[in-house]
Amino acid sequence: MLEKGKISGVQMVLLLYPTVLATGFLALPTITYQYAQNDLWMTGILSIFMGLASVYAAVRLHELYPKENVVQHSERIVGKLAGKIIGTIFFLYSTHANGTIIRQYAEFVKGSFLFKTPILLISATMLLLASIAVRGGVETMARSAVIFTPIFIIPLLFLLLLIPDMDVRNIFPILSHGIIPVLKGTATPQAWLSELFFMTFFLPCMTDSNKGRKWGHLVLGAVVLSLTYVNLIMLFLFGSDTGNKSYPVLVAFRYISAANFFENLEALLLAMWIVGNFVKISVFLYASVLSFAQTMHLSEYRPIVFPIGILVLVFSFWDLPSTSRFGIYLMYAVPFLIPIVLTLIPLLLLFINRLRKF
Repeated sequence: MLEKGKISGVQMVLLLYPTVLATGFLALPTITYQYAQNDLWMTGILSIFMGLASVYAAVRLHELYPKENVVQHSERIVGKLAGKIIGTIFFLYSTHANGTIIRQYAEFVKGSFLFKTPILLISATMLLLASIAVRGGVETMARSAVIFTPIFIIPLLFLLLLIPDMDVRNIFPILSHGIIPVLKGTATPQAWLSELFFMTFFLPCMTDSNKGRKWGHLVLGAVVLSLTYVNLIMLFLFGSDTGNKSYPVLVAFRYISAANFFENLEALLLAMWIVGNFVKISVFLYASVLSFAQTMHLSEYRPIVFPIGILVLVFSFWDLPSTSRFGIYLMYAVPFLIPIVLTLIPLLLLFINRLRKF
C-alpha cells in the first residue's frame, strides 16, 4: 500500500460530506429549478438511488479485494492493460474535475467578495494548501476535515433565521407538470452523489473498514437531507425567482437580519465555501495522485503531489475559459460524465468479476 495512514469511519464521513456538497449548495438549487421548478425539493430525494449504487460498488469491491482501491481492483479484474486504462481514466477524470471545482471556487470568491484579486492567485493559494494536506497523507486530510467540516455545516443553521420571511405555499401545486421535469432536474444532483464512490480511496485506510457500508449510507443520508433542506428553504424564500439567481444561497445569507445583531452574514458563507472546497479539492487531488501513482506502480506518491496540483491549475483555465461555458458544462456534461466514471465503470467491474467466477 502506498498509504500507510489510518482513519476512522467518522473521519471518512467528514471527508466525503463536503466532497459532495461544497459546490452543490450554491449551484444545484438554480440548476434543478430550471427543470423541476417548485418540485426541486424532490430532486435530492430521488437522487439517492445513484448514491446507493456508488456506495454499493465501492464497498462491494473493497469486500472482494481488501486493502485495495478501484485502480488496484481493475488490474486484478480485467487484466493489466485494461486495468491501466481504467486507472488512467480515473486519473484524468479526477484531475479535470478538480480543475472545474477550483474554477468554480475562484469565480465565486472573486465575483462576490474579492473583486480586484486576480483569479489565478485565488486558485493557486487554495491548490497550494490542498497539496500540502495531500502530501501530509490521509491522516492529515482527515484531521483537517474534523476541524473544517463542522465549520462548513454550522452556517446552514443560520438559514432558519429566515423562517418569518418564508412562504410554504411556494411548494404548491406539487407535481403540477408531472414527474418527467423532476427526473430531468434529478440528473445533476445524482451526478454529484456519484462522487461518494471516492470512498474507495479511503476504505483501505479505515480502522473499521468492515463497517464501510454503514458509514457510506450515513454520509449518503446526511447529504440527501442537507440538499433537501437547502432546496426547501430556497423555494420557500424565493419561490419562482429561485431559478433567476446565480447563487440563491448567497442572496439568502444577505437577507438574514435578526435582533439587529445577526446581519451581513455573507462572511459566514465565504468561510463555509472556503473550508468546504478545501476538503473537496484535497479529496479530488488525493484521488488523482493515488490513481497516477498506482497506475504507474510508483513506490511513493508524495513527490508527484505538487506537479499534479499544477496540472489541475492548468485544467481550471484551459478547459473552462468563461463562466457561461462552465454553466453549460454543469447542466449538460456533468449529468453524464460523473456517473459514467464513478458509478457505471465500478458496476461493470463488479459484473465482470462475477462473470469470471462462472
